Amino acid sequence: MIPSSDASGLASELGAEPPPGLLELLTLEELQALAESLAAAKRRQSQALDGALQDALGHVPFIFRGAVELILT
Repeated sequence: MIPSSDASGLASELGAEPPPGLLELLTLEELQALAESLAAAKRRQSQALDGALQDALGHVPFIFRGAVELILT
């Protein structure tokens, strides 16, 4: 079994401790790869959400964009 301290990167990405069964099934390298994959997915999601917000603001009249952006962010 991998010590939970070695899975700290995955725990950080999950926002909680990984399930014990997962720690028993995966090697340290696999846990690190999973954590990196989660981090990359979060970055892509954040970029997609930022892009969607900017696209949505394009439909708001210019005079209201600042206020709408403050509300949405």
